[in-house]
Amino acid sequence: MSLLLAVMLALQEGTPAIVFPVGPAAQDAQPVPPAVDSISTDEWYLIESDVALVVLDSPAGLVQVRQTKQGAVLLGKFAGVKGITERTIERQFGYLVRGMAEGQVELLVFPSGGLDPSDLQRRRLTVRAVVDPDLPGPVRPLPTDPVSVAFRQYEQEWRTAQGEMADRLDSGLLASEAAAAEWFATANLEARKQAFTPVLKLEAEAFGGDLWTAKKHADFVRRYAARQVTP
Repeated sequence: MSLLLAVMLALQEGTPAIVFPVGPAAQDAQPVPPAVDSISTDEWYLIESDVALVVLDSPAGLVQVRQTKQGAVLLGKFAGVKGITERTIERQFGYLVRGMAEGQVELLVFPSGGLDPSDLQRRRLTVRAVVDPDLPGPVRPLPTDPVSVAFRQYEQEWRTAQGEMADRLDSGLLASEAAAAEWFATANLEARKQAFTPVLKLEAEAFGGDLWTAKKHADFVRRYAARQVTP
């Protein structure tokens, strides 16, 4: 089935091909729920689609996008929903947008391989930093330097992978301790890659390849201790 036909069929059936998060509908207002226009750094902005999508962010670095599959079960906080909830990806493709740093970002969403400019959908989001209640003294936002963001992203990916491993153990797909350890080793490697690639890109731009000297390398990584690295 062609991409265009799949989209047309979805529209004919009265079901949108791409579903964006919406907030709760006000009881005394129109029945159409308002579109979600802000997320915090501890939430997922979940996009579901009947067709494969390309999801770009501008400017880059304020959010990270991860694709998930139909049937995946996720436990966490979702934009537009209060509290921690469990969600199952119902459509063929799911895209989890995670806020990584405070600021304004625009999502550019369009079908993979699509050539029609009218297929492009834009969503403007405000990313709010999460306040850490365990910090003593005045309430302060979580640090947003790239290394802090990478470690938070790694923790989120690590927890998600643990949930997926639990599902595989329950379903019998992982039938031994060795199989579980091997699966998680691969998932953990991918989690680290997704989280720390932005940091590695910053390092490559600062002292990679022909730019490298021991002093440049040392001066750059020494700033990690003081959280002085900025995108």
